[in-house]
Parts: sequence; structure tokens; C-alpha cells
Amino acid sequence: MKTKIHFYLLCTLFFISCGCSTNKQDEVLTEQPAALTKQNMFPMHEIQTVLFNYGDVFINTFKQTRLTEQDVSLILQNLGKLIDVNKCKPNDYYEITYSDSSWTDFNYFPQDICYYSLKKSSDNTVTCDKIDLQTSKQTISASGTIENSLWEAMSLQKIKPDAIMAFADIFASKIDFVTEVRKGDTFKIIYEVDIVEKTHTIISSKILAGQYTMGTSSYTAILYKNLKGNEAYFDENGQSMKKVFLKAPLQFTRISSFFSKKRYHPILKYYRPHEGIDYAAPSGTPVSAVADGTVKKAQRSGGYGNLIIIRHPNGYETYYGHLSRYAKGIKRGAKIKQGQLIGYVGMTGTATGPHLDFRIKRNGKFFNFIKMKTPPSVTLSGQDKELFELRKKIELADLDKIKIEQPVPEVKKSTNTLK
Repeated sequence: MKTKIHFYLLCTLFFISCGCSTNKQDEVLTEQPAALTKQNMFPMHEIQTVLFNYGDVFINTFKQTRLTEQDVSLILQNLGKLIDVNKCKPNDYYEITYSDSSWTDFNYFPQDICYYSLKKSSDNTVTCDKIDLQTSKQTISASGTIENSLWEAMSLQKIKPDAIMAFADIFASKIDFVTEVRKGDTFKIIYEVDIVEKTHTIISSKILAGQYTMGTSSYTAILYKNLKGNEAYFDENGQSMKKVFLKAPLQFTRISSFFSKKRYHPILKYYRPHEGIDYAAPSGTPVSAVADGTVKKAQRSGGYGNLIIIRHPNGYETYYGHLSRYAKGIKRGAKIKQGQLIGYVGMTGTATGPHLDFRIKRNGKFFNFIKMKTPPSVTLSGQDKELFELRKKIELADLDKIKIEQPVPEVKKSTNTLK
């Protein structure tokens, strides 16, 4: 009897517990989720980054954000006090900080050494600031093999355009990178860059050492600061890489006429001396002074057309004829630096096509510029030479460590098909 009573009690308790459990599950299943509100829509202090691509303008990029039209208007209105919002560039970017239901910070990072900050208070007041970023120096080394041009080979190694141009300028007195570059030539470069924190933008670069090898000839340039604090590039013998005269006054296509005591003139139809060099180049090609000097003449002059004559030290004068126009500031008495832009190629005067008629004379007599051997502008001596030797030893060791990068061969897909 007792056993039966215990059995009935256990069954009753079991059914009571099941019923309670079932009711709790029903309560859970029928519980409604809390309604979403603006207050819990965004996580606290969430940051969104938007990067500019080619063709982007500010107003279009805001489509990627959670900003309202009123927010966008407020940001552009205040940012426009600091910058031209229509001149953003690829790889610029901005960051938006969201807090609760709105934004609190908007930071725009152009490719520069600063960024622009907008901060919004709880009463919708916006403050604008231009904030400088810290920079750090980094030394980079690179090398390559020429396939077509120096520019192409260096660009493949991610070298910035300003460093490529600087490299070409440093070696301009040794190598004509337009006419003398050959496939298989190699280069090495060690340069220092200033990198902006946060954006990692390279804002400037300075070549510390460079080397260019063509065939059996190799040229090396090393940056050295002398005891007076002046920096310049020198070869391994301590002679300045900068010569008194450049090898050419422009980037030319070809030499259409050489220095000659007897040349048949294509327009005048008779033989006469041609005491200069005709550099063929497209109209508008920039023309530079081959050496420091003073403008003696800058005006139209007979068959020369628009002509510039520059007087240099030691009795030298250079002539630049058939120019289409003069560069700004070029007039009689103007002081000129080597490599300075003075005019543009044209075909004014007696000319059959666009070219530069370049001539040089010394003590009143024209001579063949191509055969001229120009001395270096400076040769180190004394303590400067001793300090340079120490510097050279370090840079040559670093250049020797650089392995020449070979061009990646292009794999051409076969167009042959099996028949």
C-alpha cells in the first residue's frame, strides 16, 4: 500500500514539473525583442574610414557613410573654411567618429604633413583646426636593370618621380639619359625619405648615393656636406658631379645638324658655315641654360628668330635660337642658374621645322660644343677630402650590398590552336 502511495506521489510531481517547464518555454518563445532606437543603433565611438579613389569628390563619398544630409552640409560648410573641398586627391581619406546617434569627430587626411579636424559638441557647435603631423626619416635602397628607359626601370621599383628626376640630374654631366641609355644598363640608389605618420605619405626624398653602370663604364655619386655646411654630389675621386656646362640644353629627339664649317642650308640653298648644333625636338620643349651666367640678349634677331644669348665666366657665351617664346623673367641683365628654364623650342626665324639652334663661343670665336671637355665645378681638397673619403667608404659598402634587380620576363600566351 505504501509503495503505491509513493508511486502516485512521484507521478504527480513529474506532471507538475513538466507543466511548469512548458509554460516557461512558451514565455520565452513569445517574448518580443526590444525595439531598435537611434540611441542603440551605433556602437559607442565607432570609427569609419573612407578612401578617395580616382574621380571621387567629397559629396559623392558621403554615400558610403551614415551621415544625414544635414550632417553632410554642416561638415562641408566648416571644412570649406580650411580647404577647397573640390580638390581632394586619390589616396586622401577621412575618418568619422560616431557616438550614440550622431558623429562627433571628422578628420580629413590629405597627402600632406597635416590634417584637418572638425569636432562637434552636444549643441551642434563645430570647431575647425589644421593639425600638423609628425614625420620620420627612413633610408631606402633600390636597384634595377634598364629595358627601355631609366624612368620606366625606376618606376617599376616604386621610386617616386622626384627621386627619379634627381637621379637623372645628378648624373646629367656624365650620361645623357635620352640618347646614351641602353638595354641592360643597371642602377643602384640609396635615398632618404621623410614619411608622415598616420598617412605614411612620402613628402620629400634626398639621394645619399647612386650608381649607374653602362657596359664596362660605371659612374658613382656620393652626397657630401662640406665644412661650410654646403651639400653637393661628388664622384669617387672627390670631383663635383656638377660640371661647368651641362651636356645638352634640352631633352632632344635627335641632332639634326652638327657643327660644320661648310653646310648646305636647306632654305638659303647654298653652302655656309654652321657653327652650332641643331637639336630637333617638338615645339614647346623646355630649354635650359647650360651654365650659370647673365642674359646678354633676349629678343628677335634675324635668322635666329627669338634668340637668347647668355654671358658666362671666363669669356664664354651661349646662344639659343629659333625659340617659340621666352620663359618668365628672361630679359637682358637677368641672372641665370645652370639648368634654369629660359625658353621653349620653336621654329621662329629661318627654320624648316621645330628645333633649337645652340651655339657656344669663347673669346669671340664659336667652337664645337660636343667636343668640349668641361672640368668639374669643384674638387675637394684638404680636410674636406679626408672627411669625404670616410663618407665614401661607408656609401660604397652600402652600394655593394645592393643586389641588382632583374626585369621580370614577360610571358606571352601562345595563340596557336590545335587543329
